Amino acid sequence: MTDEMSGDDAGYDLVIVGLGPSGAAAANAAGAFGLRTLVVERDLAIFERQRAIALDDEALRVIRGLGLYDEVTAHMHLGVTARFIGLDGKPFLATPAEPTAYTGHSLANFFHQPALEHALRDGLKRFASVEVNAGWTAEFVGQDADEVTLRLSDVDGDRRVVRARYVLACDGGSSSMRKQLDIPFAGTSYSEQWMDVQALVKRPLHRDPHFDFVCSPDRPGVRCPCPGGYYRWEWRVNPGEDAETMLAEGNVWRMLAAEGVTPDDIDIARTWSYTFHVRKAKQWRRGRVLLLGDAAHVMPPFAGQGISGAFRDAANVVWKLEAVIRGRAGDRLLDTYQSEREPHHDAMTNRAVTFGRLVMTSNRTVAKLRDNVFRAASKIPGVMTAVVRHIAKPTPLGPGCLPTGKQNALVGYLIAPARVALPGIRMSDIDEALGPGWVILGLDEDPRTAMPKATVADWERFGARFLTIRPGTSVVEGEEIGDPTGQLWNTMTTNGARFVVVRPDRYVFAAAADAGSVVPPMYAA
Repeated sequence: MTDEMSGDDAGYDLVIVGLGPSGAAAANAAGAFGLRTLVVERDLAIFERQRAIALDDEALRVIRGLGLYDEVTAHMHLGVTARFIGLDGKPFLATPAEPTAYTGHSLANFFHQPALEHALRDGLKRFASVEVNAGWTAEFVGQDADEVTLRLSDVDGDRRVVRARYVLACDGGSSSMRKQLDIPFAGTSYSEQWMDVQALVKRPLHRDPHFDFVCSPDRPGVRCPCPGGYYRWEWRVNPGEDAETMLAEGNVWRMLAAEGVTPDDIDIARTWSYTFHVRKAKQWRRGRVLLLGDAAHVMPPFAGQGISGAFRDAANVVWKLEAVIRGRAGDRLLDTYQSEREPHHDAMTNRAVTFGRLVMTSNRTVAKLRDNVFRAASKIPGVMTAVVRHIAKPTPLGPGCLPTGKQNALVGYLIAPARVALPGIRMSDIDEALGPGWVILGLDEDPRTAMPKATVADWERFGARFLTIRPGTSVVEGEEIGDPTGQLWNTMTTNGARFVVVRPDRYVFAAAADAGSVVPPMYAA
């Protein structure tokens, strides 16, 4: 056993504890910014069980911004319809499969978690500045005004002491880092247990290609065709039943037989049981340590928001860390991470809890009333469209880094998901085209010439790029992007804006007709 501290161990910008989805997303973002990053992961290999299965449209925007959209979605089902099945075996509510105007992606997208994590980890190979230590655990030693100190231990008992400007705790719902920092993780746990069966399909199952919530008072459940040749069933373990007994092989095949499935159709890959939690850390930041993903918050799985929230966390916090580490912003910018993300998280938690109530009611009278209300509403023109629109309605950022006072309607929301032209008449999605930093867009006008020189200098110190939006596809190298479909043009002019400032996480920071009014964040150094 060794306990050593070398000069190399003392100079990290960032240590990320945990290489699940939140840690891997944060590490890719840190690599794109060139931050010297150490990732510490307890497990030597990716856990092969399919845990989370769905993510939303905004999470796909984050993945695209990481430059890994093709690699991640190559193994995904994009645009899946999620249906709520009533007492008569027919859906009383369904989410649309079409991409939303807000993000350009569909609300429900299904993945095989091991494949997703492999793609995210492979993405780290692009960055020489990112080092991954698998088979190591991290212990919080302390922090001061300049750095955090961690003690690392590997499976062989070797030890290292490392120092970093900041630490991201991405080590899951049972986060050891959160516990070591004594941050309360308040909330509740559902009393019901659920059982899960993951199977490999041997031949076509001849069933609808949809994700179904089976809203039965007797035994609610889930049916889900999954990527990679998998199919998944979940059922509630009812009061008085034992989860271990329910997961016995004979009982599992009995329940599958009721679904019309036999050993000729599938091989059972894995079974397990679990309980839902609604918990949230009181503080997502303690000094130079910040909590991401399940380490900061957990919620029921009914809206596919657990992993989606993890991606949003990474997108929100890493660019802020980069600005602070590079000296372009003050440390208090990091306080805006929780204030901006928490309202969105709370809204998504409420959505997941509401979906759970639709699925899990044990009262047959209530279930029948639920079905009748939704069926009656579906007969009134426009009502179900309004319901679905409400489900898909985007939630803006909370208060934090955004300007205060009355703002343009675009502020606090993602930039329109336009397909834009780059020099050489090469088409690209806007999230990839804008790159990892701040961008100021001018509608057929160079923002630099429209702004006072002092404002331009302020933005340059904050690391911003200046781009002119041109109609069509003929654009100048390094200074312009084309808007051949007019999506950016229409979005901006409809909202009275000729200049838009886009943050590194692709949220609109400012939008105005006058370029002189868009000034850097108050947190700029």
